[in-house]
Amino acid sequence: MFRSARALSVALALVVAVVAATHSQPREFASVRSLGRALVEYNDGTTHAVAAYYYSQLSHDSAWLLIEFGVASPRSLTVRRDRMELVTPSGRVVPLASQRRWGQDSNRARTLLQQARTTRHQVRSYFREINGAEALRFFTRPEEGGTVIDAVQTAPEQVLFGDLMFESPTGAWERGGYALNLRHEYGTASLPIDLR
Repeated sequence: MFRSARALSVALALVVAVVAATHSQPREFASVRSLGRALVEYNDGTTHAVAAYYYSQLSHDSAWLLIEFGVASPRSLTVRRDRMELVTPSGRVVPLASQRRWGQDSNRARTLLQQARTTRHQVRSYFREINGAEALRFFTRPEEGGTVIDAVQTAPEQVLFGDLMFESPTGAWERGGYALNLRHEYGTASLPIDLR
């Protein structure tokens, strides 16, 4: 009995060590290339996506995270608010914030947008606009109002671009490697987001 209990505890310790090693290793991202310190591109032939997060890479000690995002596809593509998420280094899935939450925190939202002005990086320039471009209107500035949508369907080769806002469940974002996921009818585009 003692021998089997010891074998079981050794096996359990081995499993815990493997799981811990898996979580501490950097994630592998297929079809991704880095275009800058805080700029990444995903292209698998079906989905072309670009994310810029220069401000958030160095300023993530508040509740909000800003990612400038663009996406296009050779096919018609549906982009839905409820199918965008950020996966934290610990594996927690954080959905895209709602406009209601973003608007309720208007003072912090306004401050973030003002501070991010100097580090903005237009993701639109990384796409060939064969079939035009459309703004991704998941959010509107709190002081401006405007129409917000929860889903948009693009035409083939049409670029869709806009800001993505995520709210930390803990009030701040930890350093480390995140994954920005866009799930759609053809699969999932996953881009690395590195917060330093």
